[in-house]
Amino acid sequence: MLNLKCIIAGALASVLLVIALQPIYFLAMAEVDHAISHKTTWIHIRQAFEEGVLQGAEHNFVSQIIASGDRFTDCYSLGVGLEPGVSAVVAGITASRPASDRHACDDLKEASIDPSAVTWSRYPRYWHGYRLYSAPLASKLPILALKLVNFLVLAAASIFFVVQSYRLLGSAQTIALCAPVVFCSDYLRIWHVTPHTVSTVVIVGGAALFAFAIRRGANLVALLLMSATFGSLFNFVDFLVNPPWMPMLLAFFVMATPDRTAQERTAIALLCVATWFGAYGLTWFAKWIVAYLVDPSFDIKADVLSTAMFRIAGANRKVIHFPLIATAKMIGSCLASWGIGFFVIFTIISFRAVRRGDFDRRKFLLVAWPTLIPVVWFEILSSHSQIHAFFVSRSEAAAFGILFAAAFAAAGVNNSDLVLTRAPIREVADKHA
Repeated sequence: MLNLKCIIAGALASVLLVIALQPIYFLAMAEVDHAISHKTTWIHIRQAFEEGVLQGAEHNFVSQIIASGDRFTDCYSLGVGLEPGVSAVVAGITASRPASDRHACDDLKEASIDPSAVTWSRYPRYWHGYRLYSAPLASKLPILALKLVNFLVLAAASIFFVVQSYRLLGSAQTIALCAPVVFCSDYLRIWHVTPHTVSTVVIVGGAALFAFAIRRGANLVALLLMSATFGSLFNFVDFLVNPPWMPMLLAFFVMATPDRTAQERTAIALLCVATWFGAYGLTWFAKWIVAYLVDPSFDIKADVLSTAMFRIAGANRKVIHFPLIATAKMIGSCLASWGIGFFVIFTIISFRAVRRGDFDRRKFLLVAWPTLIPVVWFEILSSHSQIHAFFVSRSEAAAFGILFAAAFAAAGVNNSDLVLTRAPIREVADKHA
């Protein structure tokens, strides 16, 4: 049974843990410059442009094999912290990068020839913790090798997630959980962009650890501490890419296990979500304070609050200010993905399997409610979601997965129910005829 004492203890421990992590983050970012060579990093970047691994604003079809997706973020992340003539602390905390009105890849290419000849702009709103991974690798390895390491790391985290989900939920629900993410997002190509790789590894790897803890009977305090750690760490490495994805998974894993009553599971899930977002917000706030202490010219009101208001309701040609438009665009982005044909087939097979079972609507709603978390995020940060629908929509693809998994759980679907028969194949053929 849950009790107020346990909840308070978990909340206080979570706050103290997040506060304790902040000086670790500061020291790590202040020292990362000592672990890299600017000279060799620039050589690797310059070689990457010469070999086509990195390209400017105009890029050819071949580059899509290794340089697709959010190339803007990929290029400016490689240049972060390499400003010549500044201290390691300033480089790590203020995170300056080559910047102009051009594409970030054009700025990076010019800086790789002569770093002192370009304009450097500081980017202190984020921790840029992904650099603890990417900066040493970019200094030691060619950029292509860095991307291949991204692939291996993401593959390992994905396998770990699948294994832990299988052990917690079973194979059918795990397939349901993962298939929409693969078919309705750029998951198979995330490794092209290093910061996105790092944040996604935290999401799937952390969620896998959380599933492992649930299987081992972790108590509320342990689950809250894990949620706080993941929320703080995610903010440390993330660029506001997919924040709702991870707390949605944590809540789903809690709701999908029948070891407790429905009321207890709901309370635990809500507490874990609140703790995750609380740790995320506290870590972000701490970064603004640290940035101001290192660079007093950092204007929190101008650089942070104004940007926040733009992300909530800013004007942009891609933005329509109307309720649920942002969510509708996320769904549309998922359905416009490369794997929509496979997703349609999977949906038909899943629908038939669920229809054959004894569907429990109450159980479905109980397990599926975490999918509302991304909706709330999309609607609050409407402008940001619509402008960056390409990668923000990954959370919606993951929400599709949870809806399928919840439906499977509610209908008792197992592997044998998912065997492809000629009937669904004919239905797909007739639909496209």
